[in-house]
Amino acid sequence: MLAPGAAPGAGPSGPSGSGPAGCVPVGTAQLSPGPPPNPSHLGIDAFAVAPNQDALPARVDLRTATTSFSRFWEFALVDRVLFTRPHGSAEPWRTVPLPGCLVGRLVGISVDDDELTAIDDNGWLYTMDNAAHPPILWNWTSSFGAPLWMDRGQRMPGGHGDWALSVHAPQVQRTYTDTAGHQQFVGSAKCTMVTVLVGDGSRIVYLDPWLPNDYSYEIGSPLGGRFQAESMSTAASVTFVMNRYGDMYTRLFDFDISGADTVFFKYSWQDQSGKLPPADQFAAALDPRVARIQLPAPEWVQQPKVPGTITSTISIHATGAPGSDARELRVEGVDAHGRTGFWHKMLADDAWAFTPTGAALTGDPVENSPQDRSLDTLAPPAPYDYTVPLPDRGAARGYRLEVAEFAWATSERTATVIAPDGTRFPVELHTVDGMRMTPRGPGLDSVPRAMSGAIGLTQDLWDTRDAQSPAVRTFADAWLGGQRRAPIDLTVTDTTMAITRSEGPGLLAGLPGS
Repeated sequence: MLAPGAAPGAGPSGPSGSGPAGCVPVGTAQLSPGPPPNPSHLGIDAFAVAPNQDALPARVDLRTATTSFSRFWEFALVDRVLFTRPHGSAEPWRTVPLPGCLVGRLVGISVDDDELTAIDDNGWLYTMDNAAHPPILWNWTSSFGAPLWMDRGQRMPGGHGDWALSVHAPQVQRTYTDTAGHQQFVGSAKCTMVTVLVGDGSRIVYLDPWLPNDYSYEIGSPLGGRFQAESMSTAASVTFVMNRYGDMYTRLFDFDISGADTVFFKYSWQDQSGKLPPADQFAAALDPRVARIQLPAPEWVQQPKVPGTITSTISIHATGAPGSDARELRVEGVDAHGRTGFWHKMLADDAWAFTPTGAALTGDPVENSPQDRSLDTLAPPAPYDYTVPLPDRGAARGYRLEVAEFAWATSERTATVIAPDGTRFPVELHTVDGMRMTPRGPGLDSVPRAMSGAIGLTQDLWDTRDAQSPAVRTFADAWLGGQRRAPIDLTVTDTTMAITRSEGPGLLAGLPGS
């Protein structure tokens, strides 16, 4: 699943290059989130017209490693040369000027909103800013990583598969829907990440330019982190994956939505459904009547199967409308008449339609069985099992938590609480990765990984708690404090887990109504 033309690499200090190309500036001309998108073509006439138009795509409908588009511009990478033209137009392709040390070295691109990300033949990432603005404002930077997108640069994981740039923009999407049904506001500085499919397809690493340059952050894949994706695409914080049998899932997720960014956002594990909707990003900070971002974050949603022939090329893009459902899914394929093109639907739609294009197919054939075969492509379960004491709280003393096959990147799973009298009952264990400003290794190792989360009764047990055993009632009343979920902090290694009871995520978690 290596990107076309990419060198395997071995990490940011690996043998394929000790850093990004030296002539690409560190720093950016873009002030996030920047001015509103501008469809002006000012400056495009300074770009040379491509000499061989017939060698370039007739149209760009899919976001791949060599073709991509935003609302105003489309891009193609052919023979390591980058070309552009207005999106959906018949205008001639033009060559995009590059910093001299990148000429002939780009092997992959991805575009979302006002950014274009490219990788060179050593796997280093570069960003072209202002891709939703006139070409005269386009500029390149190698900056990436903490603090505040100011580190020297990031490199793709070795042996990676599909990857895509995601930009969740406050000026375009504006809001997203949390699990309480409230329209929460996208952060004022955008949320940018590069998602990367690695290993056996069950790991989705995300690279965030505000976070350390490492491979330690992941989006847990569907089915408890075991779903093995063959294809992936991401746009505006919605990740789209498909396995070898055409089973597809989508998830609204980024660092901010997950519950991890407690510096800029206020979250709550308690039910926010009856509270006032927020008027802006900061409305919940001082007014307990206003809903905070409801946790847990949205989970994976299985998409309906495409009713026809498809390939491994999938694509998702934001339409330019506000809200978290304004995304279109596309899957390359063939219709019943043998015409090539793509199947497509809006994110929340139930049915697929087909648009013929006549374009040559770029992906591999997929055995698109009509039945669900998601369980046929599962990675082995995580090898981490823990039994740990829970902190005492009031009358709830001596309880323990048993966690089997702990997949750390997965946001939720079922665990077991063991009461002092031996009573065992199921609980939900929710986890959120922590905010870090220094690099750490991927996965679990001997270095403690700091996380937050919540423990809660399953819905059925919560609804019938008054009829349960004394051990369950004591846990619900004393340990959970009469709420379905209680926030926790935890640290995890590959051999240990420690849990403390938290007052809740966010800087103002102690305020009433949190």
